[in-house]
Amino acid sequence: MYDKKTWVVVTLCSVLLAFLFFDSQKKARIAYEAEQKQNAYLKQAEEAKKAADPVVANPTDPAAPTPEIPAKVEEKTVTLETSEVSFVLTNIGAGIKYAALKHQFEVGDKKIPIRVNQEDINPVGALTRGVNTTDSLVYAYMPDQSVPEKSAVFIAKTADGLLVKKTYRIMEDASKPGAAYLLDFDIVIENANTTPVNLSQWTLALGSTGPIHAKEWPNQTTYFFHDDGTYEYIEVPEFKGGIFGSDKASDERVMKNVELAGVCDQFFTIALQTKQPYASSLVASPYDIRFADVEKPLQGVSAHLRLPGESLGQGEQKKISYQIYMGPKNNNMLRKMGEKWGNIMNYGWFSPISRLLNWVLHWIHEVIAKVSNTWSWGISIVLLTLCVRTAIWPLYNKSNRSMKRMAKLKPEMDKIKEKYPDDPTKMNQEVMKLYKKFGVNPIGGCLPMLLQIPIFFGFYRMLQYAVELRHEPFLWWVQDLSQPDTIGHVMGFPINLLPIIMTLTSFAQMAMMPKTGDKMQQRLMMFMPFMFLFFCYSFASALALYWTTQNLFTIFQTWLTAKLPEPQLKEKEEDPSKPKKKGFMERMIEKQEELQRAQAAKSQGNASNLRDVTPSKKRPPKTGG
Repeated sequence: MYDKKTWVVVTLCSVLLAFLFFDSQKKARIAYEAEQKQNAYLKQAEEAKKAADPVVANPTDPAAPTPEIPAKVEEKTVTLETSEVSFVLTNIGAGIKYAALKHQFEVGDKKIPIRVNQEDINPVGALTRGVNTTDSLVYAYMPDQSVPEKSAVFIAKTADGLLVKKTYRIMEDASKPGAAYLLDFDIVIENANTTPVNLSQWTLALGSTGPIHAKEWPNQTTYFFHDDGTYEYIEVPEFKGGIFGSDKASDERVMKNVELAGVCDQFFTIALQTKQPYASSLVASPYDIRFADVEKPLQGVSAHLRLPGESLGQGEQKKISYQIYMGPKNNNMLRKMGEKWGNIMNYGWFSPISRLLNWVLHWIHEVIAKVSNTWSWGISIVLLTLCVRTAIWPLYNKSNRSMKRMAKLKPEMDKIKEKYPDDPTKMNQEVMKLYKKFGVNPIGGCLPMLLQIPIFFGFYRMLQYAVELRHEPFLWWVQDLSQPDTIGHVMGFPINLLPIIMTLTSFAQMAMMPKTGDKMQQRLMMFMPFMFLFFCYSFASALALYWTTQNLFTIFQTWLTAKLPEPQLKEKEEDPSKPKKKGFMERMIEKQEELQRAQAAKSQGNASNLRDVTPSKKRPPKTGG
């Protein structure tokens, strides 16, 4: 059934391209509207800043006093420890400089812990004027004498005359899901000025994040927010603008009722949850991250959340409470923390499939780990693939038998094509009658492939963000299931073994399938494994493991099916006792006949309406002169 599969593939690609085109136009419009809102916000913040800042002498005025150069400030850090994280806080900006994850390590090295917010553009929780500014204010550290190892308090007075107090605390109930990656964060602001101060001119730094290895795709770095029950995430490549817009140095998204906001890369995230949601906006900006083996830099993103748009009078205070999460994007844990946290996984369209597959994968792993931890995650992926393929076995078997019956109809179909070479409508009608006569469904062979598309993309998204697979080995050469299984290089080109095995098994699978369609269509389908090799070559080895396991299982299915009796091609018998119901083939034939009659009637009508231009008598020939 390769001819039908070809059209299915072409149609799906066309629909996908159309969607991407219209989606890019929609995103361009949204980006333009967001930019207009951002400009209004920045203008308002700048006016508020001018009103609050003290008058500074003009530096170009010779009579103006030379400003004093402050001495170098000594940075002091405080560490809050949990079972999973070391939160390192700094007195400069009074925020979380970085979070060192105790059980997550750098790519290719199991000794260097991952540092979330390692770019150190701004400490998480720093109070700034916007995304492109830094908080250099030095705070006084006030240890909590009762539980100094579980909390940290910082106090300072800003140049604007504001008194700021920040308190960071480890979660009291360590048994709650995600508690080891969470800090309670309170900020108290008091206006010591005689004039009112609008808080919306300040933002809280949410930290920065970006690709942790050179092969990571740019769209895996995002900034996100949960606003009034809706979730939205924006991929970093949108800063480039594309053909519908110009590059942007920053982006601001206005929110009616912010509940959660942050930044994330492929495996890790920084998220800030408001305990009392309020109207705000998320301000984000890109920055370059360079890798030694990559010529062009990749992009990271830093983000800030605006404080509530409230005005504080003289002596008034405002306390705002948050929770800060700095850790892995573990779907199983984040879902237990709540639906808002679970959305950080960014599974996209196939989220229900990805979530189900992730849940089953964890369940299988729990069973396997009780027996042995050796290759446990790789074995779990193999078993999950076998479970999925076994579940769709009946559909596959029916499809395979349908394809075999189609192959047996090929001689009769060739005769029809020879009989009506210049009348495609009549030829299609006769082919439909042939299908109806023998009870063959022409799209029956395409159903498994159509079903595999959402499953494949669901698997892809699930494995792409599965932080559990980091540094997990499998077989004898795969060192990290979250990375390509490179066994060496030839002239600088990496040799990834699993994608090559995947391609070879794809050819073996296709060689066992019934051959239908013309030679051009067969060559096109034989090119499909090369396309998958091209797309999947640099993906995580877990994905190639899934696809290879699926191919091997399909080969086994095809071999087993070949042992069964061949399907008989016989005319379909109708039961006269049952009321006759028009089937799919019969409805298709009727539509073809109706279309043919309509075209014939239209042609006759056009012919009868033509004006007779035949001359009534012969005219003498024209001569010159």
